[in-house]
Amino acid sequence: MKDTGAFLIVRSLAPDARFREFVDRISGTSSVTGVARLHEVEALEPGTSPAHTLILDCPDRQSARDAFASMPIQLLDQPAAPLVLLTSQVPEAGFDDPSIPTKANVDEFEDDAPVLMLIEGSATDQDKMDTYRNIILPMMFERGAYYTAFELGGDVEVLSGSWDEAIFAISRWPSREAARDFWLCERYQRDAIPLRLDIGRFAVALVPEHRG
Repeated sequence: MKDTGAFLIVRSLAPDARFREFVDRISGTSSVTGVARLHEVEALEPGTSPAHTLILDCPDRQSARDAFASMPIQLLDQPAAPLVLLTSQVPEAGFDDPSIPTKANVDEFEDDAPVLMLIEGSATDQDKMDTYRNIILPMMFERGAYYTAFELGGDVEVLSGSWDEAIFAISRWPSREAARDFWLCERYQRDAIPLRLDIGRFAVALVPEHRG
C-alpha cells in the first residue's frame, strides 16, 4: 500500500497522573485523534483488557517513528513498558473494494460525540472471517461508521511492548450509541459473533474521538 497517513497507538497501565502528564507534554507537538484514561475505555469484547489509550495522527509512517522517538516514553514505563503500535491509515480515496466502508464511500451522519472502535486479534479460518465481514460491513454503512485503519496482513510495527496479532483496525462511529447499537443488536450477536468464537482471539474497545 502506498504510504498514506499513519496512526501511533499508545497503551499503558501507568499511574493515571503519569499518563495525564504524558498526554499534556505531547499534545502541543502531535495531532491527537483519540484519547482515554483507563476508566474511559469501554471494553466490548469479553476478555478485552482496558488501558490508558492515546491515538496520534501522523502524516506518514516515518513521521510517526520520529514522533515516537521524541516522546517522554519513560513516564509510562511502570508497571511495564507501554505498548506502542504504528499502522497506516486508510487512504483518502478508500479501497478498490467498495464493500469496505471508508470516509470516501460512507454517507456523513450527524456527529454526536464520535467514538473510535479498536479491533485487534487473530483468526485461523479465512472463510468464516469472510462470512463474518459480509455481515458486519453493511451494518456499518447503515450506521454511518467507517474504517480509518484496516490492517489484515500483519503490517503493524511494534515500537514498544509486545504484540503478536494479524488483525488491527480502527473504525469511527458517529456516536457511542451507534457503536453500541451495532454491537448489541440481534443480528450481530446471533449471526456474526458465533462465526469467530472458536477460530481465534479478539479484543474490542471504544475510545472517545478527540476534538479540538
